[in-house]
Parts: sequence; C-alpha cells; structure tokens
Amino acid sequence: SGYMQNGPSVSGTGTLTAVYGEQGLVLTAGHLFEGKIGPITVEFNDGQRSGARILAIDKKLDVAALWIFAPKGIHPLPLAQRDPILGQQVEIWGYGPKRFRSFLARVARPIPMDGDIPHTLVAAQGVADHQVTIRGDSGGAMVYDGRIVGVHWGYRGADEDPRRCVHALGCSKLKDWLRSELDPAIWQRVAFSEN
Repeated sequence: SGYMQNGPSVSGTGTLTAVYGEQGLVLTAGHLFEGKIGPITVEFNDGQRSGARILAIDKKLDVAALWIFAPKGIHPLPLAQRDPILGQQVEIWGYGPKRFRSFLARVARPIPMDGDIPHTLVAAQGVADHQVTIRGDSGGAMVYDGRIVGVHWGYRGADEDPRRCVHALGCSKLKDWLRSELDPAIWQRVAFSEN
C-alpha cells in the first residue's frame, strides 16, 4: 500500500495490484481527484516514490486506476475472486496521515443511499470499538487472505449509529470495471496475478 498525493492539497491511499514490465497499476479512490488535478505522486512504505498518471477513473463507483513506474521489491496484491461474505473478517488498510495502519473489521451490510449501484458495495465494521477510516485512508485496500476484496472510499453512519462502518467498492464490480477500462494486455496481468 502506498501514500498518494494529488498536488499539494489532497492525499489518500493506494495499492499496487499489478506489475507490467517497468510499470505498475495502483488502485485508489476516485474522489481524490475531484476538481483541478495537480501532479500525482505515489510514495511506498519504504520511501520509493513515483509520479503517476490516471489510467481510468469512475466518479460514480469512486475508483481510480493509476499508472506508475513499478517500485523495486514490492509485490503487487492481487484481486480476490469474489466479494467477501457477511460476517467474514477482513483487514482495512490506510495511510492516513502519512503512516501505514490497518485494522480488523467484520463484513457488515452496507447502509443504503439513493443513487447506489446495486451489488457494488462491501461494508465492514471495525472489530475494536467500531473503528473506521481516518482522513488520508481513502482508496486503501480491504484485504482478505492476502488479496484485495475491495477498495474503500470512506464510511457511512453518524458517530453514534451502531451500523456505522467503512464502505468499499467490492472486487466483483471492480474487476468488471477494470476489464472494461484497461488495455487487454494490462488486464491480462491483473487477471493473471489472481491465480
């Protein structure tokens, strides 16, 4: 997982999910690129940095795919075959503010809102004190068994709402989106890394 900056003003989290030659594919949240987009930099845990360009973005699904120079010695985290199921324990990764953190969460029912696209969201509630993401975590991976099961964009539910939890674009919809947006050779690499 890496820390990303869009110009001087916006930061979030991204995850390397495929390497193609010297290049790498990073998944993150689409809302990080609202308005004017400045130079984008991805910085990894070990300090390696790369400029990035947006390969594909979907504001409605709140997801973006970035193209970077592949970092040395960092293995991509593959996409899972299917969305996690209710009650399953997942890890939620984030990089806000500028330090890696993860917490355990249990898959819960998403809190519905008008305009949601059916069967795209995965929600999870922090196991300890209903932990949720903090500023800068957006775009981080929801991980199960060493694979990405979702890319989270934030949480729904007020502080005192017992249903309050992190929401993510599930990997099933994510894979459909990537398949439709990416060059087939790059998609092949993402699909290949799943096995």
